[in-house]
Amino acid sequence: MRRLECADTDGVEVALAETKPDAVVFAAGWSWVDGCEGDPARAFAENAEQPARVAKLCAERRIRFAYFSSSYVFDGVSGPYTECDSPAPINVYGRAKLEGERLIHQLNPGALLLRVICVYGSEAQKKNFAYQVLKAMREGRVLRLPSDQEGNPTFAGDIARWSLALLETKAAGVWHLGGPWPDCKRQDWAGKMVSAFQESGIKAMPGFSIQTIPTAELKQRALRPLKAGLRSEKITALGMPPTEFGGTIRELMESER
Repeated sequence: MRRLECADTDGVEVALAETKPDAVVFAAGWSWVDGCEGDPARAFAENAEQPARVAKLCAERRIRFAYFSSSYVFDGVSGPYTECDSPAPINVYGRAKLEGERLIHQLNPGALLLRVICVYGSEAQKKNFAYQVLKAMREGRVLRLPSDQEGNPTFAGDIARWSLALLETKAAGVWHLGGPWPDCKRQDWAGKMVSAFQESGIKAMPGFSIQTIPTAELKQRALRPLKAGLRSEKITALGMPPTEFGGTIRELMESER
Protein backbone atom coordinates (compact mmCIF):
# COMPACT_ATOMS: atom_id res chain seq x y z
CA MET A 1 0.00 0.00 0.00
CA ARG A 2 1.23 3.49 -0.87
CA ARG A 3 0.05 6.80 0.57
CA LEU A 4 -0.25 9.61 -1.95
CA GLU A 5 -1.12 13.28 -1.72
CA CYS A 6 -3.60 14.02 -4.48
CA ALA A 7 -1.89 17.38 -4.97
CA ASP A 8 1.43 15.62 -5.65
CA THR A 9 1.12 15.23 -9.41
CA ASP A 10 4.68 13.94 -9.77
CA GLY A 11 4.08 11.32 -7.08
CA VAL A 12 0.88 10.19 -8.76
CA GLU A 13 2.68 9.96 -12.10
CA VAL A 14 5.39 7.76 -10.56
CA ALA A 15 2.79 5.54 -8.90
CA LEU A 16 0.93 5.06 -12.19
CA ALA A 17 4.17 4.17 -13.98
CA GLU A 18 5.18 1.67 -11.30
CA THR A 19 1.84 -0.05 -10.71
CA LYS A 20 0.37 0.15 -14.25
CA PRO A 21 -3.26 -0.10 -13.05
CA ASP A 22 -6.16 -1.00 -15.30
CA ALA A 23 -8.27 1.68 -13.61
CA VAL A 24 -8.07 4.50 -11.08
CA VAL A 25 -11.05 5.29 -8.83
CA PHE A 26 -10.80 8.81 -7.43
CA ALA A 27 -12.76 8.65 -4.18
CA ALA A 28 -10.83 11.42 -2.41
CA GLY A 29 -12.03 14.98 -1.90
CA TRP A 30 -13.11 17.52 0.67
CA SER A 31 -16.68 16.57 1.56
CA TRP A 32 -17.29 18.88 4.56
CA VAL A 33 -20.05 20.97 2.99
CA ASP A 34 -19.98 23.82 5.52
CA GLY A 35 -16.18 23.87 5.48
CA CYS A 36 -16.18 24.24 1.70
CA GLU A 37 -18.46 27.27 2.03
CA GLY A 38 -15.79 29.04 4.09
CA ASP A 39 -12.83 28.03 1.91
CA PRO A 40 -13.77 27.92 -1.79
CA ALA A 41 -10.14 27.77 -2.91
CA ARG A 42 -9.54 24.53 -1.05
CA ALA A 43 -12.93 23.16 -2.12
CA PHE A 44 -12.16 23.66 -5.82
CA ALA A 45 -8.57 22.46 -5.45
CA GLU A 46 -9.50 19.16 -3.79
CA ASN A 47 -12.82 18.46 -5.51
CA ALA A 48 -12.05 19.67 -9.04
CA GLU A 49 -8.47 20.59 -9.90
CA GLN A 50 -6.65 17.67 -8.28
CA PRO A 51 -8.93 14.93 -9.66
CA ALA A 52 -8.82 16.58 -13.08
CA ARG A 53 -5.02 16.38 -13.14
CA VAL A 54 -5.14 12.69 -12.25
CA ALA A 55 -7.82 12.12 -14.90
CA LYS A 56 -5.52 13.71 -17.49
CA LEU A 57 -2.61 11.47 -16.48
CA CYS A 58 -4.87 8.45 -16.81
CA ALA A 59 -6.12 9.54 -20.24
CA GLU A 60 -2.53 9.86 -21.46
CA ARG A 61 -1.83 6.30 -20.30
CA ARG A 62 -5.16 4.82 -21.40
CA ILE A 63 -6.05 3.96 -17.82
CA ARG A 64 -9.76 3.88 -16.97
CA PHE A 65 -10.77 6.65 -14.58
CA ALA A 66 -13.78 7.07 -12.28
CA TYR A 67 -14.65 10.16 -10.25
CA PHE A 68 -17.21 10.34 -7.45
CA SER A 69 -19.45 13.37 -7.69
CA SER A 70 -22.56 14.25 -5.70
CA SER A 71 -26.28 14.97 -5.76
CA TYR A 72 -25.27 18.44 -4.53
CA VAL A 73 -24.71 19.46 -8.15
CA PHE A 74 -28.52 20.00 -8.18
CA ASP A 75 -30.51 22.75 -6.48
CA GLY A 76 -33.00 20.34 -4.88
CA VAL A 77 -36.06 22.25 -6.09
CA SER A 78 -37.63 19.62 -8.35
CA GLY A 79 -35.87 16.33 -7.67
CA PRO A 80 -35.45 13.44 -7.93
CA TYR A 81 -33.16 13.94 -10.90
CA THR A 82 -32.02 11.87 -13.87
CA GLU A 83 -28.65 12.04 -15.58
CA CYS A 84 -30.26 14.25 -18.26
CA ASP A 85 -31.40 16.97 -15.85
CA SER A 86 -29.40 20.21 -15.78
CA PRO A 87 -27.28 20.78 -12.66
CA ALA A 88 -27.66 24.00 -10.69
CA PRO A 89 -25.64 23.83 -7.45
CA ILE A 90 -26.53 26.18 -4.61
CA ASN A 91 -23.40 25.88 -2.48
CA VAL A 92 -19.61 25.89 -2.93
CA TYR A 93 -19.28 22.13 -2.50
CA GLY A 94 -21.80 21.46 -5.26
CA ARG A 95 -20.18 24.01 -7.57
CA ALA A 96 -16.75 22.45 -6.97
CA LYS A 97 -18.06 18.96 -7.72
CA LEU A 98 -19.72 20.16 -10.91
CA GLU A 99 -16.50 21.87 -11.97
CA GLY A 100 -14.71 18.59 -11.29
CA GLU A 101 -17.13 16.81 -13.62
CA ARG A 102 -16.61 19.47 -16.31
CA LEU A 103 -12.81 19.45 -16.16
CA ILE A 104 -12.56 15.68 -16.06
CA HIS A 105 -14.87 15.22 -19.04
CA GLN A 106 -12.85 17.82 -20.94
CA LEU A 107 -9.49 16.16 -20.18
CA ASN A 108 -10.65 12.54 -20.22
CA PRO A 109 -13.86 12.04 -22.25
CA GLY A 110 -13.92 8.33 -21.45
CA ALA A 111 -14.04 8.90 -17.69
CA LEU A 112 -16.87 7.76 -15.43
CA LEU A 113 -18.64 10.54 -13.49
CA LEU A 114 -20.47 8.80 -10.67
CA ARG A 115 -22.97 10.87 -8.68
CA VAL A 116 -23.82 9.45 -5.25
CA ILE A 117 -26.14 10.46 -2.42
CA CYS A 118 -26.75 9.67 1.28
CA VAL A 119 -24.07 6.98 1.43
CA TYR A 120 -24.10 4.62 4.42
CA GLY A 121 -22.53 1.30 5.40
CA SER A 122 -19.49 -0.10 7.18
CA GLU A 123 -16.90 2.64 7.64
CA ALA A 124 -13.67 2.81 9.64
CA GLN A 125 -14.33 6.38 10.82
CA LYS A 126 -17.94 5.55 11.74
CA LYS A 127 -19.24 8.96 10.65
CA ASN A 128 -22.02 8.23 8.16
CA PHE A 129 -25.72 8.47 9.02
CA ALA A 130 -26.09 4.83 10.04
CA TYR A 131 -23.51 5.31 12.78
CA GLN A 132 -25.12 8.57 13.87
CA VAL A 133 -28.42 6.75 14.43
CA LEU A 134 -26.70 3.83 16.17
CA LYS A 135 -24.75 6.17 18.46
CA ALA A 136 -27.87 8.11 19.45
CA MET A 137 -29.69 4.86 20.25
CA ARG A 138 -26.85 3.58 22.42
CA GLU A 139 -26.39 6.90 24.23
CA GLY A 140 -30.13 7.47 24.74
CA ARG A 141 -30.22 10.97 23.31
CA VAL A 142 -32.33 13.03 20.93
CA LEU A 143 -31.42 12.78 17.25
CA ARG A 144 -32.28 16.07 15.51
CA LEU A 145 -33.00 15.73 11.80
CA PRO A 146 -34.11 18.04 9.00
CA SER A 147 -37.80 17.53 8.30
CA ASP A 148 -37.70 18.80 4.73
CA GLN A 149 -34.74 16.99 3.12
CA GLU A 150 -35.34 14.08 0.74
CA GLY A 151 -32.87 11.71 -0.93
CA ASN A 152 -32.16 8.05 -1.48
CA PRO A 153 -30.23 6.15 1.19
CA THR A 154 -27.46 4.42 -0.76
CA PHE A 155 -25.50 1.41 0.47
CA ALA A 156 -21.74 1.78 0.01
CA GLY A 157 -21.45 -1.88 -0.99
CA ASP A 158 -23.83 -1.26 -3.90
CA ILE A 159 -21.79 1.75 -5.02
CA ALA A 160 -18.66 -0.41 -5.07
CA ARG A 161 -20.41 -3.17 -7.02
CA TRP A 162 -21.92 -0.80 -9.55
CA SER A 163 -18.67 1.11 -10.02
CA LEU A 164 -16.67 -2.04 -10.67
CA ALA A 165 -19.23 -3.29 -13.19
CA LEU A 166 -19.19 0.04 -15.06
CA LEU A 167 -15.39 0.03 -15.19
CA GLU A 168 -15.34 -3.55 -16.46
CA THR A 169 -17.82 -2.75 -19.24
CA LYS A 170 -15.89 0.40 -20.22
CA ALA A 171 -18.89 2.65 -19.59
CA ALA A 172 -18.35 6.41 -19.61
CA GLY A 173 -20.10 9.64 -18.74
CA VAL A 174 -22.54 10.51 -15.95
CA TRP A 175 -24.23 7.79 -13.91
CA HIS A 176 -26.49 8.17 -10.88
CA LEU A 177 -25.74 5.57 -8.21
CA GLY A 178 -28.58 5.81 -5.72
CA GLY A 179 -30.72 3.52 -3.60
CA PRO A 180 -34.38 2.65 -4.23
CA TRP A 181 -36.12 5.52 -2.35
CA PRO A 182 -35.30 8.85 -4.03
CA ASP A 183 -38.10 10.61 -2.09
CA CYS A 184 -37.09 9.24 1.31
CA LYS A 185 -37.24 11.79 4.12
CA ARG A 186 -34.41 11.76 6.64
CA GLN A 187 -36.71 10.81 9.54
CA ASP A 188 -38.15 7.88 7.57
CA TRP A 189 -34.63 6.66 6.82
CA ALA A 190 -33.75 6.92 10.51
CA GLY A 191 -36.91 4.99 11.43
CA LYS A 192 -35.99 2.18 9.04
CA MET A 193 -32.53 2.03 10.61
CA VAL A 194 -33.86 1.97 14.16
CA SER A 195 -36.14 -0.96 13.29
CA ALA A 196 -33.32 -2.82 11.55
CA PHE A 197 -30.89 -2.24 14.43
CA GLN A 198 -33.49 -3.46 16.92
CA GLU A 199 -34.01 -6.60 14.85
CA SER A 200 -30.23 -7.11 15.11
CA GLY A 201 -30.46 -7.00 18.90
CA ILE A 202 -29.57 -3.34 19.53
CA LYS A 203 -31.76 -1.70 22.17
CA ALA A 204 -32.38 2.03 22.29
CA MET A 205 -31.45 3.46 25.68
CA PRO A 206 -34.03 5.52 27.59
CA GLY A 207 -34.12 9.07 26.29
CA PHE A 208 -33.59 8.19 22.66
CA SER A 209 -35.98 9.91 20.26
CA ILE A 210 -36.05 11.44 16.79
CA GLN A 211 -36.85 15.15 16.55
CA THR A 212 -37.41 16.93 13.24
CA ILE A 213 -36.98 20.61 12.44
CA PRO A 214 -36.83 22.56 9.16
CA THR A 215 -33.40 22.73 7.55
CA ALA A 216 -33.38 26.52 7.88
CA GLU A 217 -33.54 26.20 11.67
CA LEU A 218 -30.35 24.13 11.72
CA LYS A 219 -28.53 27.35 10.76
CA GLN A 220 -25.90 25.57 8.69
CA ARG A 221 -23.38 27.70 6.83
CA ALA A 222 -24.09 26.21 3.39
CA LEU A 223 -27.49 25.91 1.76
CA ARG A 224 -28.74 22.34 1.30
CA PRO A 225 -30.69 21.04 -1.71
CA LEU A 226 -33.94 19.79 -0.17
CA LYS A 227 -35.29 17.43 -2.84
CA ALA A 228 -32.06 16.13 -4.33
CA GLY A 229 -32.86 12.45 -4.86
CA LEU A 230 -31.18 10.67 -7.76
CA ARG A 231 -33.14 8.51 -10.18
CA SER A 232 -31.10 5.38 -10.83
CA GLU A 233 -33.03 3.54 -13.55
CA LYS A 234 -29.97 3.74 -15.80
CA ILE A 235 -27.82 1.57 -13.50
CA THR A 236 -30.60 -0.80 -12.39
CA ALA A 237 -31.48 -1.41 -16.06
CA LEU A 238 -28.14 -3.22 -16.30
CA GLY A 239 -29.54 -5.94 -14.04
CA MET A 240 -27.95 -4.72 -10.81
CA PRO A 241 -30.72 -3.90 -8.31
CA PRO A 242 -29.75 -2.44 -4.92
CA THR A 243 -29.25 -4.68 -1.89
CA GLU A 244 -32.31 -5.26 0.31
CA PHE A 245 -32.23 -2.73 3.18
CA GLY A 246 -32.14 -5.28 5.99
CA GLY A 247 -29.16 -6.94 4.35
CA THR A 248 -27.22 -3.70 4.33
CA ILE A 249 -27.74 -3.27 8.08
CA ARG A 250 -26.78 -6.87 8.78
CA GLU A 251 -23.52 -6.35 6.90
CA LEU A 252 -22.81 -3.20 8.89
CA MET A 253 -23.46 -4.99 12.17
CA GLU A 254 -21.14 -7.85 11.14
CA SER A 255 -18.33 -5.31 10.80
CA GLU A 256 -19.06 -4.11 14.35
CA ARG A 257 -18.40 -7.52 15.88
